[in-house]
Amino acid sequence: MNTFDILEQLARYEVGTSRRLHLIASENPLDSDTRVPYMLAGTLARYAFGEPGQPNWAWPGRETLIDLEADTAAALGALLGADHVNLRPTSGLSAMTVALSALAEHAGDRATVLSLAESDGGHGSTGFMARRFGLDWQRMPADPRTGVVDLDALARQARSARGPLVLYLDAFMARFPFDLTGIRGAVGDSALIHYDGSHPLGLIAGGRFQNPLAEGADSLGGSVHKTWPGPVGKGIIATNDSALASRFDTHAAGWISHHHPADLAALALSTAWMEQHAGDYATAVIANAVQLADELADGGLSICADDRGATASHQVWVDIAPICPAPVAAQRLYDAGIVVNAIAIPGLAEPGLRLGVQELTRWGLDRDGMTVLTWVLTQLLVHNAATAVVAPQMEALRTGLTLPEDRHGLEGFLRACDPQEVSVA
Repeated sequence: MNTFDILEQLARYEVGTSRRLHLIASENPLDSDTRVPYMLAGTLARYAFGEPGQPNWAWPGRETLIDLEADTAAALGALLGADHVNLRPTSGLSAMTVALSALAEHAGDRATVLSLAESDGGHGSTGFMARRFGLDWQRMPADPRTGVVDLDALARQARSARGPLVLYLDAFMARFPFDLTGIRGAVGDSALIHYDGSHPLGLIAGGRFQNPLAEGADSLGGSVHKTWPGPVGKGIIATNDSALASRFDTHAAGWISHHHPADLAALALSTAWMEQHAGDYATAVIANAVQLADELADGGLSICADDRGATASHQVWVDIAPICPAPVAAQRLYDAGIVVNAIAIPGLAEPGLRLGVQELTRWGLDRDGMTVLTWVLTQLLVHNAATAVVAPQMEALRTGLTLPEDRHGLEGFLRACDPQEVSVA
């Protein structure tokens, strides 16, 4: 390997990915401004230990970064309705580690942790991590087709649980809000409820999904790169309980040696954007998702939970098995320049497609553009149209969006590497 070859590989990937439309529900790339901290050595390569307003002579000169963290936490808390926000986690899974560790802290008794099974739409790591902590993990009773928690069964499960009870609401297949009021009523006031908002966090901040901390959750956490348009290397935990916040701080300090200033600065920039746009952005995301589901159904595709309105978030699930296997569908779309998830879908016997509209919404996809996109999808999936049939519409969609990639610079770099014309679908 050499530097030139590595840069050429990266450039080829960037050119290819920049020409495709991404409908991955768990991604939301940074815009050009939010990428700036990763080009600054001072934020990318330095430690930043200390408290706001207090010089730390073990790590001199980092006060600006420490103050930025405090300001970001306050701004993010205002958007989420939280008095305390911990920004130490370095990912959504890091936030899960800290949250489970802190919530299950109890002298003597072994805590019981209830969460969604992966087959019901829960995160695959929650049960694994709880068991590794030595906790009694149990599957929360929920309908895999709808994600609705069976409150009567939950109440019975809570009454039979031994030790402190922790509910970890961890839907990564997230289309609808949880009934937090009903869940709180089923488990009682002594249980701790943590809401993993990794997927709907940006919709929560925009006031268009639900308000977990006001509806019965003790804490809220997750990653900030799905509907929240922030950096991949950052997670958060928020609460209005000062005692719980202190526990989170203690456990975060134990699990995380140092959180990275460049990620924090990128989160600060995305938070500033959300302060200005969260409401309109969240409204547009949900409207686009609902329109996508309706128009795909009209075009002949089977949409999961269509009897419930299909979605109230950024996600739309397609039961593609009646037409073709999910990997075949994903390949058809990829060849035409559209990237989707072909994955196991709760309630379906065969894998389906999980679509997310948050990224394209941020780049400016409006109602008319969504209609074009759904036409392209139905042509490719229902009618098995050739890529050439949809190519003009795909080009119109691409040119109508405001994408962050520097295509011209990357393509110029590639042409300098190889005199042959760059050819990426």
